[in-house]
Amino acid sequence: MFRLLARFAEHDLDQWDNWRLDTSYGPVYINVSRALGPGWQDDAFTPVWPLLPRFKEASRGDASGG
Repeated sequence: MFRLLARFAEHDLDQWDNWRLDTSYGPVYINVSRALGPGWQDDAFTPVWPLLPRFKEASRGDASGG
């Protein structure tokens, strides 16, 4: 997942993109942006790319996410 998001951010993201995922628990809203929103601090975000060891799958069948 992180690899695909990184590729999207590198090649397709201009300034921002807003997505809604409809789930069985209700909608999930996702904002992808090249800028921090007002009042947000950089340290509030978990770095995920380049891929950190804790996010690497132990094996192909492991869907736990680390």
